[in-house]
Amino acid sequence: MRFVADHDFHIHSTVSPCCHDENQTPEAILNYAKQNNLKKICLTNHLWDENVTSEAEWHDGQRFECVSSVLPLPQDPDVEFLFGAEADMDYNYVLGISKERFDTFDFIAIPTTHLHLVGNTVKTKIQTPEECADIWLNRITELLKKDLPWHKIGIAHLTCGHILKDRTPEVIKLLTDEKLYSVFSDCAAKGVGIELNMKTLSMSEELKNIMLRPYLIAKDCGCKFYLGSDSHKTSALETAKENFEHIITSLDLKESDKFVL
Repeated sequence: MRFVADHDFHIHSTVSPCCHDENQTPEAILNYAKQNNLKKICLTNHLWDENVTSEAEWHDGQRFECVSSVLPLPQDPDVEFLFGAEADMDYNYVLGISKERFDTFDFIAIPTTHLHLVGNTVKTKIQTPEECADIWLNRITELLKKDLPWHKIGIAHLTCGHILKDRTPEVIKLLTDEKLYSVFSDCAAKGVGIELNMKTLSMSEELKNIMLRPYLIAKDCGCKFYLGSDSHKTSALETAKENFEHIITSLDLKESDKFVL
């Protein structure tokens, strides 16, 4: 059976410091789910838990008090609205959520590719695709060493533009099949979810082939996938479902490939 696009596990609201759309409220997000026949959605605003010490400076708007201010979330008989967070990892591989908080969240998205945050996730500005590819691999490898509740954790946007802007495809091409098979075999063994949200609808066939290769290898390794729009504005939600369907088709995903919360 074809993978059903019935969820979105990575959505931001106005609580995230980088969300500047005042209309991106929990109520609007719930309406998006209803209009697109989504059965389960998750709000994942940016979190740096104040109980976790980091050498880096993190935005006050990422504290737990801010993230939890959205509660209680609006509910609907046809949509399960989950409370989650997007927790970053600093340049020392410290994860921004304490063990005491794990049970508070239904889902935790962890990005390893926020490589644009100099002084936070990377110590100095990345200069070359080669350097970037090494950091890409190191960060996901270090994350997988941690003792985490993997059944409710997803690794977010592994091929996003935050890697090295318009040079991101160069970085992806430098990630060898051997290294990707090693990483994604570990992901499959942990049971962690792999996020899908690339804008494949607007990609050329050449670019799509480059950017989909990691996910095809992840699929071959037995990884499970979830859909996450990573929307920070209501206009992005308008095309999210269409893009999900395009990714599903491109990867020929089945329901058996789905990460289930």
